[in-house]
This record gives sequence, C-alpha cells and structure tokens, in this order.
Amino acid sequence: MKASTLVAALILFASPARSQNCSFDTITPSQNLTWCPCEGQFLCAKLDVPLSYLDPSLGRASVPLLKLPASPTSELGPYRGMILINPGGPGGSGITLARTAGALLQSAIGSNYDIVGFDPRGVGLSSPLPDCAPSALAPRDAPRLADDFYQSYIDFGYSLGKNCSTSAAAAHMSSATTARDMLSVVAAFSSSPDGARAALDPSLLNYYGISYGTFLGQTFASMFPRRVGRVALDAVVSPEGFRANATYPNINHLDGALAAFFVYCHAAGPEKCAYHTGSTPRDIFTRWNESFAHLDAARAESRNWDNATAVASALLTFKVAMLAAAVDPLTQFPAIANTLLQLEARVANSSSSSSSLSAWTAAVNDEIGDPSAAGWVNADQVLGVLCSDQRNRLYGYRIDDFRPLIAQLQGQSVIGETWIKTTLGCAGWGIQSDDVFEGPYGGDTEHPVLFVSNTFDPTTPIENAVANAPKFKNARRLTIEALGHGGSATSNQCAFATVQRYFQDKLCGREHYCPLEAGPWGVLLNGTIQENLEAAGLASLRSLDFCDVEQESTSIKVTAKACCQASEAKRLNNQTIVPSYPSFQRCFESLVTRG
Repeated sequence: MKASTLVAALILFASPARSQNCSFDTITPSQNLTWCPCEGQFLCAKLDVPLSYLDPSLGRASVPLLKLPASPTSELGPYRGMILINPGGPGGSGITLARTAGALLQSAIGSNYDIVGFDPRGVGLSSPLPDCAPSALAPRDAPRLADDFYQSYIDFGYSLGKNCSTSAAAAHMSSATTARDMLSVVAAFSSSPDGARAALDPSLLNYYGISYGTFLGQTFASMFPRRVGRVALDAVVSPEGFRANATYPNINHLDGALAAFFVYCHAAGPEKCAYHTGSTPRDIFTRWNESFAHLDAARAESRNWDNATAVASALLTFKVAMLAAAVDPLTQFPAIANTLLQLEARVANSSSSSSSLSAWTAAVNDEIGDPSAAGWVNADQVLGVLCSDQRNRLYGYRIDDFRPLIAQLQGQSVIGETWIKTTLGCAGWGIQSDDVFEGPYGGDTEHPVLFVSNTFDPTTPIENAVANAPKFKNARRLTIEALGHGGSATSNQCAFATVQRYFQDKLCGREHYCPLEAGPWGVLLNGTIQENLEAAGLASLRSLDFCDVEQESTSIKVTAKACCQASEAKRLNNQTIVPSYPSFQRCFESLVTRG
C-alpha cells in the first residue's frame, strides 16, 4: 500500500479530524481529543487542561500529542487503544520520541496500538512554557579548577531561578501535575470514538516510560492505581533517590559499563575496533589510562601548565563522552574508539598545546553537545520538573554543601562527578510547585506493571527495579543481560518479544530473563558481562592504578610511564587485582625528586 493511501486509511479509524493538514502552532486546544493529520504519517492534537488542578481559577494549559495510528489490519488482532510514551529526562519530549522512534516502539509493542507522544507540563510544545532561559545569561569559560565546573552550574541555577520567578508555568511543572494531565488524556480518549472501539478498557492508562519516564509512571501508578492498564517502565529510576538528589546511587554500574568497552574492543579485534591494542582487554585499558592521565586538570592548574584551561575543558568532554558511550554502547562504542584515537594523537608529546587539545574538545563537543553550563539547553524545562519534585530541598545550597555527594559519585565511578551537574542547578531554583506527590510509592494496580532493567545500565541500575517492583501488586520484572541505558538501547530481540507479550496480555509469570545477545561491533561474548569483566581483571575500575603524567619535562614523563609499567608488572607477579595507588604515587614522587 502506498504511504498516502495508508495514511488516508488510518485517518478513517481516527477520531473526527479536520480535513486539512495542521501543525502544532495552528491547533486550538480542545477538551476533546480532536486529531488532525500532520507531519506525514502522524496525527496531532492539543488537549486543554487546567493550569493547576488544585486551583482551576489560575487559568488553562495545553498538552500537545502526536499519534502514530495503529494498523487497521494488524496481525496481532483488534485495535487495543493508545499507549502514551515518555523518553526520560526530566525535560524530554514525548513528541520527539514519537516522531523519531514511534515506528520502532510500535513494532516492538504491537501494531494494534496507537503510539502517542506527549510533552510533559512545561516541556517542549506544551503551554505555557517557563521560557526563562534566555541567552542573556552570560556563558562562562570552561572550568579551570575542579570547583569551577560545579560552581558554574550552581551559578547558572541561581540566575535561572531568579529569571524564572515570574513565569506562569514554573510553579506547575511537577510530575504530579503531569500525571494528572495523563489522566486527563486518558479520560478524553475514553470518551472519544477511538476509545469506544478499543478492545481494552479505555479508562485505563497504557504507557511506556524510559528513565525519568519510569519515575513519572510510578508517580501515576501510585496516585491512580485503579487507572493503571498496561504500563512498562524501562530503565527504572528510584522515586526516593530521584526526589532526594537525582544522582546517588544511580551510577552503581557505570564503571562496569565503561570497562565493557575494553572487553568488547578486544573481542572485536583490530579489524573492527580502531582502538584495539595488545593481547588482552587490560592492554586496551592501559592505553586508555595513559591518555586519561594527561587530562589532570587539578595538577595542570596547580603546576601552572600553559595548557591548564584546555586540559580542564578536555577532561570534562572526555568524561561526558565516555558517559554517552556507556549509555548507548551499540552505536557509541565504535564512535568513542575513534574519539580516543584522536585524543591520543593530541597528547602523544610531552606538552600538548592548548590549540591542539582545544581542537579535539571542540570536535567532540560538536558530536555530544557542549557539556558546560553554557551549553545547557532548555535548562528551565529540566529544573522546573526536577526541583519541583524535590520540594526545593536543595535550594540555597553552596558548593560545600554538595561536597559529600560529589565525593560519593567520585567513589562510585572514575567519571562519576559529571552526573551531578543537573542537580547542582536546583541550588538556585526556589520556585515552589503547588502539587507535589511525596509518596508512598506503590499500590494495588488494576493491571500488573512491568519493570524492565539491563544488568549493566550505567545510570539506572537494576537494583532500582528489584527494590521498587514489589511495591506494586503482582508486578512483573524483565531482566536483560545487556549494556546500555534501557532495553531500547540493547536491540535485544528476546526483550522486545517479551515486552510485546506483556502489552498483548500473553506474558505469564512475574520474573523474566533475556540472555546476552550480540553487542557493539556485532560481538557476542561467551558468558555474562560480569563474568567477562572478572576474567579480564576489570570488574572494578575504581580499584585500578591510574597513571600520573607530569608535563614539565619529557624525562619525567617517560619515567612516570615506566613507573606505571612497573606497577602493572607487580600486579601480574603477585596475581592481585591491582597494586595500591599510594605505592605508585611514592614511586613517582621519588623519581621526580631525584630528577
């Protein structure tokens, strides 16, 4: 069937729609779901809702929706209704997720469902927006000191909070408010022609949420347990952890996901992995470690290196790029291999020039986005949700107040401190929401909820699903032996099939497991990821020696490298996982003193 014919056929099965194409900027919000054809294969609508459900006199808001209609001839059976989707964040756009991945989600969940993306309150195309992150907020230079990175985000948060204090939207962006919007969407669907023909109870929410979307899903299910239909929560966030500080303990397995890069690169071989070296995964780690050692921003500042500012910028970009690779390893492990090669070339000599490092940093930032506070896009939409849900508990914090949390994150991962940057902004957000759900989380839901987790998710550990699934009556759990942030990042066919069985009411039992499938570079490892990390001696990056590099003379640099190699030899001879860092430091300092 031609695309135009298919769209026309699908429109026949939609709610009453306008005959002409529309766009979100031309749609008048309605209290009914009035769909109109837009953006090719999609249908668009805007739902009119109260700005505040607790005080309707404050005015109105609108929720934008983008629908990929169900197939009228689905092989899976009759039309079952709509599934709302959320990509995470906070601040993520469901409209964008539906636009870019709606077809993929529909193929995984079932073509007998509409896939409907919506923008949460105060986000994306919703109205009103906070719209208070103007370019007038002066960007800061890249941090020279470690503290400057944290302070830049704190300062940005204070500026943003002040600027947003008069916004009509800012006090109405909590997840509880968005959960009420979701209930309004479900109610409108239930009274629509689509709801009337759905095989399932149209008054129940069907939902697929990723990352922050799982917090939103748990919020809805806890507030309205008897309105829960088929709800899948992928990459599970701890509600209590999110409301406390949104960072700790989310990165339990971040170092494991990083270490898996060395394992997969080794298994892929030099033909596929550009960063391959030596004969073991540990050799690749050592190569990576030597480049990492050149990016010691604190030492660069304290020793007055000429390239100290460039080193600080490069270190931040390096860590954020590694985090991006851990989140999406199927596509980003091959990319980070090339990125690391380019960094290695920049730091190969004893004194990397500022221009050389800066060029590398700029090129990588073009790919991953500017990780500094100056590059924070839509920060008002992020903080409006996050800080509201936390009841502004971090408002007024200074950098010293954050140090215990920073130390915890540094203790969890070699790149852990980058995970705090969003939370820092809440120090300046004093705008209080009128509607915050504070628990308890859990409930006797109308239909069992499905919790989905990867064994090595770098930012939403499997422990979150283990802890929170039992709070919801008869909840199911799907464990995927895989890397990456969420099941959607794995391309695990077993997982996709299991999720589809859940949404088609064919999933029996509470515990489900999908074994490891082909990963980055198409490599299928033997055994579990944990078994491979242990075999490679990379089960805990925090326990490994990280080489120091002094850039004041080539001879000292070479000696430091030799000291690292001697330390590694000691490890191998003693058959221990790693030698102690202090012993290496004493070795290095004695060589510098003699030199």
